[in-house]
Amino acid sequence: MAVLSSWIVGFGPSISAGGPSSLFWGWLVVSPFVMCIALSMAEIISSYPLAGGVYSWSLLLSNKKWGPFMSWINGYAYLIGLVAVVITLAWTSSQFIFAISNTLNVTQIDSQGPYVGLYIALIVMGTLYNLLGIKFSACLNKFMVVWVFIGSLVIIIGVPALASTHNSAKWVFTEFINNTGYENNGMVFLIGLLQAGWALVGYECGAQIVEGTKNAATTAPRGIIICVIGAIIQGFVLIISTLFSIQDVDELLNSSMPSATFFLQSTNNPSVTAFFLVILLITQIGSLCNSILATAHVAWAMSRDGCLPFSGFLYKLSGKNKIAANCLIMQLIICIIIILPSLGSTVYWEAIMSAAVISINVSYGIPLLCRLIWVRNNMPKGPFSLGKFGLPLNFISVVWVCFFGVVLCFPSVDPVDPETMNWASLMIGAVMLFSIFFWFTSGRHKYGAQFKQQNMQSST
Repeated sequence: MAVLSSWIVGFGPSISAGGPSSLFWGWLVVSPFVMCIALSMAEIISSYPLAGGVYSWSLLLSNKKWGPFMSWINGYAYLIGLVAVVITLAWTSSQFIFAISNTLNVTQIDSQGPYVGLYIALIVMGTLYNLLGIKFSACLNKFMVVWVFIGSLVIIIGVPALASTHNSAKWVFTEFINNTGYENNGMVFLIGLLQAGWALVGYECGAQIVEGTKNAATTAPRGIIICVIGAIIQGFVLIISTLFSIQDVDELLNSSMPSATFFLQSTNNPSVTAFFLVILLITQIGSLCNSILATAHVAWAMSRDGCLPFSGFLYKLSGKNKIAANCLIMQLIICIIIILPSLGSTVYWEAIMSAAVISINVSYGIPLLCRLIWVRNNMPKGPFSLGKFGLPLNFISVVWVCFFGVVLCFPSVDPVDPETMNWASLMIGAVMLFSIFFWFTSGRHKYGAQFKQQNMQSST
């Protein structure tokens, strides 16, 4: 969970949709519900410490009739979310690069074409990096832990220290800005929650390596909870630091690069601004490389179980390091195709971000829903148990996932036209309809039984 760069990515849209009130109070609204989901997932992973994560849990927490279908659907929802995360990370990385360039007056970009070109270059770079082998990922992860920690401290302390003036507490906690075109401020506030939703995802990723972890039933739930608590605290401190340091909110609202404008306002120094943006850029590129690998792993696991078209081709591993090269290449092609509509829209990437948050939260919610419907109190108890609070927290989590998913389908501005439409629901719906079609034509005949037997053996 790279809260530092992820929070800054959603900074611009949330400034327009609620302003300081949306940024501060929105974080406090979203955080408790994320904590409910994290606690519920921690209890499940303690009972089923399996590498398939949400994909496996949906199967094991359902009955024999519905288990394979729920797992199949959840696999597609999770895969959609991961692909959307990769696209968002690559696109915002290109934004950071051009922001650095503009800040230093190297070049000025006024069209979408250069963004798309640089986006493709970054996706290709991340794919090539992962084709080199898994051994490089361990080095990257160690570096990123140190980089994000130091970078967060530098920005959280440095920005308010360099700012010439600071906003009042009243402005930070009560100022409401509506630059969306909607008349209903409540709806505007909800739209502004995207920033918090985007920053607080990714805490399930440890489940993908849980089977290789010592005492996984204990360490895995602890890792999820610590990760989420740390992210919430880091985000809260970052929000306070940022809001008190904003100099000219009108300039931010009119800026095509709000993050660069904010740093330039606060520091009044292009070189320092570029330095802060480089911190964010490296964090974002590291997250991009890891997300590309995670997406390929999930695609490979689904192809192993026959969930994807051309599964036989995608399942093949390459080289001495056994890399899922075919999944990486297929992911590259899909990411390039999906971004092409952004050539005609400046807000298309926000729909991709919404699709990422919606899909990943849905993938979190499906196993919790399965437990509520079929298992309830009959789930095996692991070392970490919520006791009597387990089912209520599951219920709250499922309701939140449903509500938040609907909110994130709202267009970010009004009036709505083809350029400003939020296409997240259409993109997710199209893929899910395909997954259902593929289930009835292929999956239901061969998927489920063998996979469930393997998972049950792994959990014992």
